[in-house]
Amino acid sequence: MLVCTLDPDQPPSNASAMSRTAMTRIEFLKYLLCFPLYVMVSLIVVESLLTATTTWLVIKAGRDVANDAFLVRDLLYILAVQSAAYIIGTISWIYAERAGFRAFGLYMLRFARDNRQQAKLLHDRNAREKVEPFLTSTTFYDIFQLMYELETQLKLLLTLIFNSIVLGSEIDWSLPLAYSTVFAILMTLQWTLRKPVSQAYLENQFQNNRVTAQGYTAWDNVMSGNRYNLRLWIAGFKDKTRDALTAQIKAIMWREGLSTVGGVVGLSIVFATMTYVAIKDAGDTELLIALAATLPRQIEMTNDVHQLSSGWNDVLAVWTRIGGVVESMHPEPDQAFDARIKFDLLTLRQGEEVIHCVSVPEAVGHVFAKATGRINVRGGNGSGKSTLLASLKSELKNRAYYWPTTDRLAFAFAAGEDPVIVGEADDGEDEAPQPMPPKRPGFSSGERQLRSLQEIVGFTAASIYLLDEWDANLDPTNRATADALVQKLANRARVVEISHRDRT
Repeated sequence: MLVCTLDPDQPPSNASAMSRTAMTRIEFLKYLLCFPLYVMVSLIVVESLLTATTTWLVIKAGRDVANDAFLVRDLLYILAVQSAAYIIGTISWIYAERAGFRAFGLYMLRFARDNRQQAKLLHDRNAREKVEPFLTSTTFYDIFQLMYELETQLKLLLTLIFNSIVLGSEIDWSLPLAYSTVFAILMTLQWTLRKPVSQAYLENQFQNNRVTAQGYTAWDNVMSGNRYNLRLWIAGFKDKTRDALTAQIKAIMWREGLSTVGGVVGLSIVFATMTYVAIKDAGDTELLIALAATLPRQIEMTNDVHQLSSGWNDVLAVWTRIGGVVESMHPEPDQAFDARIKFDLLTLRQGEEVIHCVSVPEAVGHVFAKATGRINVRGGNGSGKSTLLASLKSELKNRAYYWPTTDRLAFAFAAGEDPVIVGEADDGEDEAPQPMPPKRPGFSSGERQLRSLQEIVGFTAASIYLLDEWDANLDPTNRATADALVQKLANRARVVEISHRDRT
């Protein structure tokens, strides 16, 4: 929880600003380290051992055939062991999903914690287009892509190791040597080409995020019915989609090209080794039958080696995308944000008193001059009224509750839930929240505005309120009701407001 360390009698300073420690890939990966992940890994080990046991049972059955000792129970053992491997493998995915959801939850909670006071970023379109895809889809996708790669690659690796040991001990040690050689060659190829491949994946991620961000505005531009805006939106969508397609094709060609080379190399080396073993031991009927019996398994293992090495590309792709995830943890606000405020065009009115400020710190001082009452921020369009409120929130932090103009804030009434009284300064909770009206299917903009204000008044406990055009969508009757609610706030706290019309 965040704790405000401001002196109650002094305005806040930059020294009290919340420290945001940069996130690293390793720190992000630590979010995956939990009990479900350990269970998943343990189950994968058991599954791989059972798969290797199946290989041993197949070899044993082949030898029993050669010695006229084959029994139906040999098939039953193979069926039982391999079925158990499939079941355990299925269960392991349950724990993979649990670990993935936990990691995503921790990432989102840290983003909320680290960026809670970054009010200056609220209306920063460029920062939003860059970061919002990571919050809505990219991070979620990358976490589960990483989990799937981890599960798949670990399963392939352990299965190859255990099966190679069985093949080497029961047939010929040149077979595990062949698999090791294939793996070494393919991994060397992947490592050599890692930089251009990584760059291709990074560009692919960037272009896909641009298309995703463009999609966030589709509803507005389509449903407005304005041909002018829609044409502009479609033109931007086409350009970004074209760039994303080019980047996607390049990334796929890198992946599939290396995958094809890996498959050809793997098959050539392993089949050459199997041919060598068959020629070398041509007179050993028992061994040849075992070799023939394990042929399907060895073809499968050849494909596993190929998948394991080519999976490096997918792991590299996820690793690259995780770089974007951790970099998006702390979006940077515009350093010139406060310069947008034209103090020469702004006035602060407190009753009949007119106050002129020349800086944000001076405005903060006037806010702290009294414990209660209303300060009305006035100025023409473009003078920076809303920018001033965002800057005040950045300075006041937990001391203030901020209600911006573009209201996408979560309110209990809209979700049909019971609200909880929350104090901004201490993040506390009241154990006896007041009841709210039952949920309705939908609300007009004015209804939502008024209900939001009612919830703010009834269920928040801050010492300062920053209200940006709280009456923008209200008719005269509802505006009078809302004004009474704002006055109720002003009787117990300091209210800094921007009104759609000057308050009479």
